[in-house]
Amino acid sequence: MRPKALTVLIYSLAAISASLFWFTRQQERPLSEALLGWLLFFAAPLLFVFAYPRFLFAAFPFQTGRSRVATILHGLAAVITVVLFVIWGSPFWKNPMRDMDSIRLLAVPIVALPVFFVAALSLLLKNRSTLAKFASFLFWPYWLLLALVFVGRFFEATLFRTAFCFLCFITPILFAFAAGAISHRPAIAHASALAGLMGMPWIYWTTLQDSALGNVWTTFNVSDRELLMYNNLHPVELTIFSIGLIVLAIATATLRLLPAHWSLRGLPLCERTWPAFSASFLFLAVWFSQSVMPYRISGAVDYSSWPILQILHVEKRGFQFHETCINVGGGYRNHPESVSFSGNDRRLFQYRFQQKYASGELPEPLKLRIQSMMQSSESATQNWETVKPLRAWNDDGWYVRAEGIGLKAYTTDKGTTPPQEIVDLFNELQKIPRTWKTQSDGKDVCLGFCYDPLSGLGFLFANHRCRYDGHAYVCR
Repeated sequence: MRPKALTVLIYSLAAISASLFWFTRQQERPLSEALLGWLLFFAAPLLFVFAYPRFLFAAFPFQTGRSRVATILHGLAAVITVVLFVIWGSPFWKNPMRDMDSIRLLAVPIVALPVFFVAALSLLLKNRSTLAKFASFLFWPYWLLLALVFVGRFFEATLFRTAFCFLCFITPILFAFAAGAISHRPAIAHASALAGLMGMPWIYWTTLQDSALGNVWTTFNVSDRELLMYNNLHPVELTIFSIGLIVLAIATATLRLLPAHWSLRGLPLCERTWPAFSASFLFLAVWFSQSVMPYRISGAVDYSSWPILQILHVEKRGFQFHETCINVGGGYRNHPESVSFSGNDRRLFQYRFQQKYASGELPEPLKLRIQSMMQSSESATQNWETVKPLRAWNDDGWYVRAEGIGLKAYTTDKGTTPPQEIVDLFNELQKIPRTWKTQSDGKDVCLGFCYDPLSGLGFLFANHRCRYDGHAYVCR
């Protein structure tokens, strides 16, 4: 595919993706409803923006004053709509469209959408349209109305962030205009696409940055039983794909604006596209690597009580892991009362694995033995940073966590071995008859490389692994 045609395709897909990204992040709806809403309210105005350069440049190629005046007017209109959105869009109770009657609200798209669609078709087929000027004046009020209608019902942010929220909403316009203007004013087109950078701060705050409940990548670790409610909130695959396309469009615009005498292997660098694809892939790879470690599942779960004693044994043989965790629950004054078992057999390069759970009756002699062992402990150290995934080809790891003991790790690759009383107790507890309770599907978006011993001990959800340090969420 020729660079020009490929660039038009990239900018067009970026316009669609950017508008879908903003819409789906604001509206908590299933993907099918989101796509239908986009087709009804966004497709026609973006098609008009794509065709609008024909009205500005193609029909009157020598009237540069006309395009200059149009640029000034549209720039002024964009500034006014940003200011109005900042005033009305946040806080949410000032939004005039928040409780607007739906019948009256539908009157606007019923009038505006046919105007946009007819004007766009006429420009694309005939290079002229009597409705183009009217549609251009109608566009910015309509786009502001869309933002006020579809912004989150309880959206509230600082004035600074509210402005960037609307600037992110403008980026599809910039990409659509760039796609249509390439044949007429390439430099203006690529500069317009590069201006899509102004949407990146809002993308960073809402998506790239970890939140208290996780991020889009850790949503892939959610079990199938709970996945529907996550996808209904935010279709994560579409989010990742959209951000990748936005970055690709910005990288492509950067390349196209490079000086023509800059060359690579005899071909001007500004005519190449593969560096833009490489930059987009690298961006997604860095985002992925920063988001998935340590292993956690999006969401927050607060357990009623933690076991008073946990012993986790992890055996790694090549790509295979065998994990067994024994949990001793406490009763009155943390006296040992119950025992439960969890474990899995998983492999590296495997996305899904089965988690097994069982329970049993704790014999009285073992209760006394556990109580005596915990009371005899001299120190309680709990260094989470020492608990790392096993990486050696053949390795064994023992992890003990208990009241009065803290958290201790023993791994063969570091030459440490667990106390014999821990191993003996683990083997004795393993002999207890058990009743299998449930099985659940485990997932690791890192294909087994992120799941770690803390996960095996039950620290699975974002609120178990992350905390706010006053500046950002830090995950251990």
